[in-house]
Amino acid sequence: MAKQFLNTFLADQSAPATTTVTAGIAGNGIFRMLTEADVVRLVKPRKLFSHKGTYGHVLLVAGQEKTMGAALLSASACLYGGAGLTTVSIPSRGLTALNARFPEIMFLERKALSAPNNLDKFTVIAIGPGLGTSAAAKKHLRNLFRIQKPLVIDADALNILAASPELLKKIPAGSVITPHMTEFDRLFGKHETWYGRIDTARKQAEQLNIIIVLKNQYTFCIEPSSKVSINPSGNPAMAQGGMGDVLTGLLAAYIAQGYTEIEAAQLACYLHGRSGDELAKKWYTVTATAVAEHIPIVLRGLVK
Repeated sequence: MAKQFLNTFLADQSAPATTTVTAGIAGNGIFRMLTEADVVRLVKPRKLFSHKGTYGHVLLVAGQEKTMGAALLSASACLYGGAGLTTVSIPSRGLTALNARFPEIMFLERKALSAPNNLDKFTVIAIGPGLGTSAAAKKHLRNLFRIQKPLVIDADALNILAASPELLKKIPAGSVITPHMTEFDRLFGKHETWYGRIDTARKQAEQLNIIIVLKNQYTFCIEPSSKVSINPSGNPAMAQGGMGDVLTGLLAAYIAQGYTEIEAAQLACYLHGRSGDELAKKWYTVTATAVAEHIPIVLRGLVK
């Protein structure tokens, strides 16, 4: 897989001829291809003497009246990804949908986000899916930046950053941002090739001390050290709305469970794509809902 990727990358993306990709993330190279064996080694066992508090508490700030589905998809991924507790901060009009769909998930009023002491109990906070880019949404993002806790930042939260680039330097250290190609170019300028984007992402990850998950057919997890993990899983059957929302929820779920931010990114990207790969063997197209629900089955198959 690493060789196949490299041949395509060199041919299509203007990468230097000296570029190398190693199989497995344990190597010292800059570009490393994630493997199933890597994921099996990363996954932590569920301890016999454990409880919901053992596996962390996610707060998801997402959704507005017309995009409540994005919040529900992200929340579902937190649930199926194994977070011990999940709380969503959505407009109160979405409570009926939330309670009907996911009785396991709790609710936090948006006004509570302005008080830092209300947020202390959360292991990790994710923000962005379906949030919108209103003045209120921007205020919520600014408030979360003040608590200096690593965040998972996606979707509309990225659009807010693109419209207010002065906020980029205020992203808490260790945070994870998850842009697709268009979102990345809004944040960091237009690029002609994927290699150009990766080069910029490596520089920005180091300067901002964050992890950048650059999404595409091959998704790149870029560390502040400038190392790049390449995820090979996923397929065109997954090209539907909501997939990024599910990835955000998975990322948050794994951080909540005690994985480092880069480990969480690697796990979330691989398992998200692997879920879609397994479903695509039966279905011509795959929904984001199905990908989220299939995650525990993927893990059960990998971890005996």
